[in-house]
Order: sequence, then structure tokens, then C-alpha cells
Amino acid sequence: MGLSLQEQLLKAGVVDKKQVKQAEHEKRVQKKKKKKYGAPAEDSAKIRLQQQQAEQAKHHQELNAQRNQEQQRKADQAAAKQLIKSNYLPLEEGDVVYRYVAGGKIKQISTIQEIADKLSAGKLGLAMGDKDVVLIPAETVLKVLQRDENFILLYNDPEHADDEYPGEW
Repeated sequence: MGLSLQEQLLKAGVVDKKQVKQAEHEKRVQKKKKKKYGAPAEDSAKIRLQQQQAEQAKHHQELNAQRNQEQQRKADQAAAKQLIKSNYLPLEEGDVVYRYVAGGKIKQISTIQEIADKLSAGKLGLAMGDKDVVLIPAETVLKVLQRDENFILLYNDPEHADDEYPGEW
């Protein structure tokens, strides 16, 4: 077997025993420091591991936020359905045809003049019940709109009514 580099340098007379001992001592000190503080390669692995854990935590937070939003949306829909179910008014059939737009289509209901006037004035609204269209008071319409506006088919808000036609011709 060949001699180590230190032994070869010592035989050649390039270094003396004191320098060899000093080099071995420095080597031991470096090895201890590596064990105590970790090798640079281990540090980069730890950093990568921490980054991966941080990314996973962020991903989990996003998924939890999405789940919470979905649960909130379902709770709002259930509350809106309950409000409509508990506050609807009977839709009286009559000879007045009241037309409204729902889902991009013009639809109509036959009712009495009093209900048609209240719908136009914003005192009543039309909502989608379990299977059909129902009347609900304006206060209930506003509560349902806060939860899920998709249940409201028609509401003429008196505060947002614009005069499209001039008063004088």
C-alpha cells in the first residue's frame, strides 16, 4: 500500500513532524465544527425541507379557505331557502299579466292588480320556492339578497329606480 500524502511529504523532508501534527489538529477541529454546526450540504437540505414544508402549509391553508368558503356558501343557500319558505305569500291568480325577466328570458305570471302594483313599487318580490315562483315581502327579499341573490327572480328596488322616460313629452 502507498503512503499517505503527509507521510510522503515527511519522508521527502518538505514538512516536519510539527507541521504534520498541526495539520491533523486543524483537520480534527474542522471535523468537530462540521458535526456541531452541520455541513453546508446538510444546511441546504434543511433549507429545502423547510421551504417544502412552508409550501405545503400554504397549500393546506388555501384548501381550508376554499372548503370554508364552500361551507359558507351552502349555509347561506340553506338560510335563503329557509327565509323564502317561512315568509312567502300566496300568489293569487287573477286576470292581470305581470311580465318579468329571469335567466335572460321573459316570463309572466297571472295575478291580481294589487299584487302587480306592489311588485312594481318594490313592496314585494318574486323568488324561486321549492318548485315554483312565490311572492315574498321586500324585507325578506333584502335578507335573501344578502345570502344568495340567485333565489330572487324579481325585485324592483325603489332606491335604485331610474327615470328612463322624460316627464314631459
